[in-house]
Amino acid sequence: MSVLSCLFGKVEAGLVKRASADKLAAAIEERRAALADARSAAERPLNAIALETADDATRAAARHADLTVRSIEAQLSTLQVVRDYDAKVRELRATPGDFGFGSKAPALLSDERKSTVWPAIRSLFWRDPHEIATWGNVTYLARTIRGEAHAAFADTIEKLRAKAFGFKHETLREAELLDALYGEAGATAEGHRMAQSWSGVAENLREQFNAAGGAIPERKGWKLPNPTLDRSKVAAVAREEFVADMLRLNDREQLLDFSTGRMLDQDGVARVMGEVYDNAVAGWVDGPPTTATMGREMLANSRRDPRILVLKDAASWREFAGKYGEHDSPFAAMMNHIGRMSEDIAMLRTLGPNPEGLKRYILSLFDRELESVTVSAPEGASEAVKVKAVKENRKAESRLNRQRRSFETAWAHVSGAADTPVDTGLANMMGNMRAVLVASQMGSAIISSISDQATLAMAARFNGIPVMGVIGRAIRELGEAGSEVRAAQMGLVADTLAHGVHGADRFAGETIRAGRAGQLAGGVVRASGLRRWSAVLRNAFALETMALHAREAGKGFADLDPKMRESLSRYGIDAGDWDVIRHSPLYQERPGASLLRPMDVRAQGGEAAGKAADKLKRLIDTEMDYAVIEADPMTRALINGEARPGTYEGEVRRAFGLYKTFPLTFVTMHFARAMARGWDGSRMGHAAISFSAMWALGLVAMQAKQIANGKDPYSLDPTTTRGQLAYGSALLQGGGLGIFGDFLGQDMTRNGNSLIATLAGSQFAAGEKVAKFVLGNLQRAGKGEETHFAGDALYTAASFLPGSSLWYARLGFQRTVLDQLALQIDPRAPDRFRRMEDMAQRDWGQRFWWSPGRAAPQDTPSFGAMP
Repeated sequence: MSVLSCLFGKVEAGLVKRASADKLAAAIEERRAALADARSAAERPLNAIALETADDATRAAARHADLTVRSIEAQLSTLQVVRDYDAKVRELRATPGDFGFGSKAPALLSDERKSTVWPAIRSLFWRDPHEIATWGNVTYLARTIRGEAHAAFADTIEKLRAKAFGFKHETLREAELLDALYGEAGATAEGHRMAQSWSGVAENLREQFNAAGGAIPERKGWKLPNPTLDRSKVAAVAREEFVADMLRLNDREQLLDFSTGRMLDQDGVARVMGEVYDNAVAGWVDGPPTTATMGREMLANSRRDPRILVLKDAASWREFAGKYGEHDSPFAAMMNHIGRMSEDIAMLRTLGPNPEGLKRYILSLFDRELESVTVSAPEGASEAVKVKAVKENRKAESRLNRQRRSFETAWAHVSGAADTPVDTGLANMMGNMRAVLVASQMGSAIISSISDQATLAMAARFNGIPVMGVIGRAIRELGEAGSEVRAAQMGLVADTLAHGVHGADRFAGETIRAGRAGQLAGGVVRASGLRRWSAVLRNAFALETMALHAREAGKGFADLDPKMRESLSRYGIDAGDWDVIRHSPLYQERPGASLLRPMDVRAQGGEAAGKAADKLKRLIDTEMDYAVIEADPMTRALINGEARPGTYEGEVRRAFGLYKTFPLTFVTMHFARAMARGWDGSRMGHAAISFSAMWALGLVAMQAKQIANGKDPYSLDPTTTRGQLAYGSALLQGGGLGIFGDFLGQDMTRNGNSLIATLAGSQFAAGEKVAKFVLGNLQRAGKGEETHFAGDALYTAASFLPGSSLWYARLGFQRTVLDQLALQIDPRAPDRFRRMEDMAQRDWGQRFWWSPGRAAPQDTPSFGAMP
């Protein structure tokens, strides 16, 4: 059925007003006519003229026609998404729910007055929490592209990634790679192999970018991305010195004006390098360096500009990086290039060559939607009916305005605008503070991750994947060296292998910076085992999904297990797609064990194979996120809004969100999945089992934390108040909110912070702790009382010591180092220790098996209080 026939079918059914339908139909026909004209222009002989002989006007005309075609196609595709989403929601609203209640429509969309425009548009950016969209989105398409690039680059990633928990950088190997790329005389064979691997990946990304509508010219002299300019370093030198350095360090013959494709003359080089300096000092207000006279180019043209600089040799690259770059690591430059190119390609393929133009078009859809959700009182209606219509229209307008605002917030995150610092100094300072808190507080987070096994098992069960197969593979992967590299070779992203380069930290919810504080944070998280634990569980789920698909490849779509067939259908994989998928060659993981990898589906060639591969990889990546939860872009957008780093609002929001993105993501994933089909008995039953499993494993994690803190486990007697509080704490622990379980039995957290400070975020809690230490001692001094500066300073400083919270060393460090120092410098230390034991006994009926102040444990943990 065409868009227009469906539209006017709704008019006949009374679902859409005739005036609204006529306006929308006119807009569709107008765009179709423009599309036909543009396609006709693009197909003229001008397109066939060789680039090297065509004049500038000819090339510009052909390019303009091509971009016009792609832009209009993106608008029509977006309109189709809005139509299809609305049709599916209406179908679900008309389907009765189980148990005789409600409908099968998602809980938040069950009201017929609610617009579906925003949920439909959102599904182009991120996963659809209502599980209605079967089409691709920017986030997961970018991960697919990045994963396949990592697969081709996996061996080199393993050689170049930092070792020793991220503190030992492979500078010698990076130098080998750089020398090989620039053809230096002393380049090694290993360097040439790494360089060849990189060149293949970079060229493939360039070709993908251009195939999606981009215009990056082939540069035989291009080696690798230039280091990102550090504004502070650039601003520290005079403009003349910067221009002189660029003239000296760059290959003059390779400096091109991309608007004409010709080499820049002397004046042109000086002008362009001056623009680079001005833009860098101004903080890239008008975008990256460009020879354009004004404005920011559309995305399809943007990737040409950073290639203006062509450093002439390895020594020049190193000098440029050291004097003007944010870092001097070729490996970091390469990994960031892969990540950013993947995102740009995904944007082009999903949103067209001019996303900003599409944004304006989408905003016009919101404007048109307002008319369709308003109601009019019938002629001759009473005043009460008219007043009711006014109230309903105001509600609808307010709801649509909120959705429009949510769209603009989401756009800021998808386009990257929301992550661009305003005040770099403030952003770095606050980001470093958060990194220090991660380094000092997250060493025992792996204990909380015990509950990952519940979500892992439930996601497997929901998709028809054998649960024990996933768990068995995870155990096997944990015990095998190099398992993460092998997973990367299968097309799974290697961000955890490369210490989170271009990826967000799981619990912190933001990218851990590459500075000293960031290295400490990443090193502690890795030393705790959390990064490997998460990566192995996620990879095990993904690989077992590929193994299941390989085992079922001999069956037609109709013969598949219903759960597996439903899993495929959620991502738009129908019988035709499955036939393409199942006939791709299987990868022999080991004798008798095969994998059906999306990258092998794509290798068959052709549009059908490419689309099927994208759908299959999106299924694997999305369900992997349900299996082992990590903070996702949707949750970060909810917390941060449009507030950018380096603003007061932006930093307050990021401080509030530290450690909260994980539990919020759990809600937006598993709670939303439970209600994605309204009153659906099977989903609710699945949710109940998941909830119970999370609770049970949360109980295990909670008791493990008590033992790690030197205490006996809680009593779990459900007939007592303490036992009931323990079960409540386990419930919060299972959902990632273990710290709030402390408030069930007392009014301060285990770290001595108030509820308000804890809710506000760890940065505020840290400020409260320091303020208590300073102000408390000042007040005592002012009253002439004895201060406790030394003891308080010891414990306050220790709480911010990176690595002090590592689960296997935390208790020993506290008892044998901190407590013993406190006994030497703080006369009230014995009283402090007695109060700790009294509080544990009073609040929870616990005793310490390794009491505070003792240099050695006096006993072993007792489980006698547990039923």
